[in-house]
Amino acid sequence: MNISILKGALEMQSDDLLEKAKDGDRQAFVAWFQPYRDMISRLAYQAGIPKDKVDSFQLEVMKEISNLLQTVDGQNTENRIMQGAVRVLKKEQTEEPVNQIDDSIKFAEDLETHKAIQKLPFSDRIVFLLLFFHRKDSAETGSILDQPADAVEVMADRAIAEIRRQLASTSEADMQKRLDLLAKSYNRIQFPEEKDHLIEEIIAADEPAHETVQTEKTSVNRKTFAILAGASLFLSAVIGASFLFNEQPADNRQSATEEENPSSVSNEMVDNWEAEYEEIRASAPERLGLPVDTFEQLEFVRKADALKERTFSRQNVKQLRDDPERMQEQVDKLMLSIDTPKGMLDSVEDNTLLTSEVSDFLVIYTEKTNQLMVIADGLLEEYDEELAIAEVNGVLSPEKLTYNRTTYPEAIENLTDSLREYTLQYTVHPNENRFRTVRDLNKFYEIHPFNADQLSFSYLDILQNTPFSDESGLLWPIEQLPYSVIMMATFMNDPLADPILQGKVEPQLMQVFFTLLKGDQSIEIFNDEGIVKEEIQIAWGSLLQHNSNPVTYIMLPILEEFEASGWTESAHYDELAPPDILYAIDMENNGELAEKMPNSDVTVETETLQLEDYDYSDIQMLYEEFSANHNLEVLSGVAPMEIVKLYHYANKIEDIETMWHLTADDELKPSLEEYTSNWKKRPEITEKLRHIEIYGENMQRMGRKLRIMAFGQNVEIESDYRMMQHMTLVTEKDQIWLMQHQLDEYYTRDENFDDYDSNVQRYYNEIASSAELEAMDRATPAEIAGVFLLALEKEDLKTMRLLVYETDESISDEEFQERWIGGHLTVYSKMTAISFNVDAFNMDIHGIRGNVDIIVKSDSMEDSRYLPMEKAEGFWMIGDMFNY
Repeated sequence: MNISILKGALEMQSDDLLEKAKDGDRQAFVAWFQPYRDMISRLAYQAGIPKDKVDSFQLEVMKEISNLLQTVDGQNTENRIMQGAVRVLKKEQTEEPVNQIDDSIKFAEDLETHKAIQKLPFSDRIVFLLLFFHRKDSAETGSILDQPADAVEVMADRAIAEIRRQLASTSEADMQKRLDLLAKSYNRIQFPEEKDHLIEEIIAADEPAHETVQTEKTSVNRKTFAILAGASLFLSAVIGASFLFNEQPADNRQSATEEENPSSVSNEMVDNWEAEYEEIRASAPERLGLPVDTFEQLEFVRKADALKERTFSRQNVKQLRDDPERMQEQVDKLMLSIDTPKGMLDSVEDNTLLTSEVSDFLVIYTEKTNQLMVIADGLLEEYDEELAIAEVNGVLSPEKLTYNRTTYPEAIENLTDSLREYTLQYTVHPNENRFRTVRDLNKFYEIHPFNADQLSFSYLDILQNTPFSDESGLLWPIEQLPYSVIMMATFMNDPLADPILQGKVEPQLMQVFFTLLKGDQSIEIFNDEGIVKEEIQIAWGSLLQHNSNPVTYIMLPILEEFEASGWTESAHYDELAPPDILYAIDMENNGELAEKMPNSDVTVETETLQLEDYDYSDIQMLYEEFSANHNLEVLSGVAPMEIVKLYHYANKIEDIETMWHLTADDELKPSLEEYTSNWKKRPEITEKLRHIEIYGENMQRMGRKLRIMAFGQNVEIESDYRMMQHMTLVTEKDQIWLMQHQLDEYYTRDENFDDYDSNVQRYYNEIASSAELEAMDRATPAEIAGVFLLALEKEDLKTMRLLVYETDESISDEEFQERWIGGHLTVYSKMTAISFNVDAFNMDIHGIRGNVDIIVKSDSMEDSRYLPMEKAEGFWMIGDMFNY
């Protein structure tokens, strides 16, 4: 609390404060009451007191508590304060509910529940609030209300029945879910912004603040004086009449000794800060291309001005006189609050922002750019007809709008000139033929600590796509939404994330997730036959592949029911409500969700297998038992590391069938016949690797499946990293771990290139002469990549195009040649090594894809080039990296 007269008092223990308050120490009384202010504010709002009346309500509660003070002891403090608050509420109740619905409750369902509570009779309403939102039992509630416990239970039953009737709740669980979510909405409400706001007004009533340029704002203190005058008798007892109502001298000057003290805040420093603030404020409208009167109406400007009043108030300056570092922190936040978005980033581009200050910065930036986007998008919509000429080949062009300004209305020219100051950029609206703006966050990634902080990265990733929708529907393609949902859910589950930033993400998550499931005016979920559209099925399925317990908890039963019905119906889908994802996130944060998940009993110990002198003797009995008839039940409960040993022992003795049975069923796994036909012995791990490690904490969930990686370290430290053995293991039921089918290749001119080169030359000749993709039917992915690079070297466009899975079939040969030939890829004869790895970990999201590394190595350097591959139409083909 930033009040100097209370500084010493706050250091006292609560019991000491209470005793001093009982003895008439007004400072101790205010300090003793301070920890309960938030509880009182929340109860007042829940009971129907408008948010803007909560401050004055607290004054009345303090007055009431002063009359109860002698009955308070250390054991009943909270209940006595509640009792005083209820008495004040009872005095202020009217026949009609007193609350005025504001925008503090963001979600429609929560607002509906809040309104239902307001319609309860006063006594029933208070009982309901104390029991369900303040965790009081019947006896405590009876004590607070001066009612017997059995009467409280009657009122509670009556209130519950009425709430369920109003909400049409079908079960206790459903109502409890809604009450839990409403409690979250209540807890997000900020009463007033600065915690010391109320007490500062009490102490500083009618006291002039440090002199500022905007003197008209002193009317706030007169209003405070008027409020306090009505309670003068009480306040004189609490604070002291002479202190409250005597004019305090406006002189805030320091003595000569203080002026010379470099460790204190001087008047000159305050004057300079105020001048700096006014300079930034005065220049901001022109930098933003806004009329001054429009700028003055912006919410962030009003909030910054109010913050300035508090920062440079006599009380705050006096409190922080000997703490210039803390004062500077407040001033820095103030300057960020009034500056333009670009000005904010410019002010910290020298990496002066501390990690602890990142959240405040992002909150200010988010709120500010939200308001500026409304202005910018409003102008673009107002002049959409005039901007229709900003097109190229019949398509609206943000580039033309940005760089060809002279033909547009003056308001648009001003906006374009100022767009960098907004940190916005133009884009084309996806649902309507007009322009809109999105944030340009590139500069964040050049500034520390934003470019080194994972939480900042996550939040900026979310912010880049905000808003996700407008009145026309969703603003982003359906295939992007699962990633956005997972990013937001992960951010909401991160215990280190700032709660204020989480509060900004929460409504976005709820809206995007529900729209992805239920659709909107721009997204239809079902086709004409009542079947979920294929692209929706893919999007829903991808939600299970990102290791998010809350998302999986909701999606898994929905997907399984839809699949069982032929994608026509799901009971869980029909029952889905918008806040359900938030409810699941709450369970995860409270540690209640993990036990509800499939395979919740599976645990994996971190383990290292040292391979020097390892001889497989420890798994001989397991091998004999499993290889006899390949009964998977034999493997139930066997640790993943034992499966790795078993698999590689079968490889060593060339037991191909056992290796196949030890492989998990998925899209990668070939038939036993194909597996046997194409089998090649894998490198022996006891010869190639030092050790294999499995980290238990790295286990990831993907629907019902759990996956974990085993990492092998090469014997030769200088070995190419591509030879490092990464193995994926999967379990789906009964704690049976199996190896995911491994599809990887590595060829180098120093070791095993001859056979590879022979195959590449043969396959190239076959496809070049036949012009049929079937010529590559038996080629491996690395061999197909080699054929493509050979065709590139020969500038054989026909063969190259056969091997590329093109997502844009309309391009000409000339454009194809321009994209691929003479570009970044190394031609076949120049490469010294090539490797291929399938992306087994993400195949349920992206399909079957792989990566090719093309290596060019010399005595002085090594260069590596990337080539994507994907399995399409039954063949491994080169990915269209230009449309990737």
